Amino acid sequence: MLQRDYIVEMTRRFGEVLSKRLRVAMLDADPDAIHDLEDAVGNLLDLDGATALSLDPDSLVTMMELSGIADSLAEYVTYALLRIADAYAARGSMGIATARRQQAEAICKSFMVKYGHVPEEYRELDAEIAAEKERA
Repeated sequence: MLQRDYIVEMTRRFGEVLSKRLRVAMLDADPDAIHDLEDAVGNLLDLDGATALSLDPDSLVTMMELSGIADSLAEYVTYALLRIADAYAARGSMGIATARRQQAEAICKSFMVKYGHVPEEYRELDAEIAAEKERA
């Protein structure tokens, strides 16, 4: 029960950051918003964002496995990493974008998450951002 409450609280905090910063990161490729999203991913994994996302894909998966809660969070981490990759690509930072996509792919394979899956909680936000990108 305690672990479940912890996961719910972690995903709630993550969702707050995502709802506030994802639009700016995706539409404006704002570096501060991208950094905030990376920090949110790190916090979700109970790590410093810079440390978590500096890991190679296999090491990131290992850290997630060691956390004991990775199965519950993998779809959120994958979604965020893919959107962060899109934001970096929009900035022209293809190397970092590729690294984030590789991390997302490794998580998908290890935790059986469909690559590109949008968690239900973020489908509306994701659709709104996609529509705004098309209009731009």
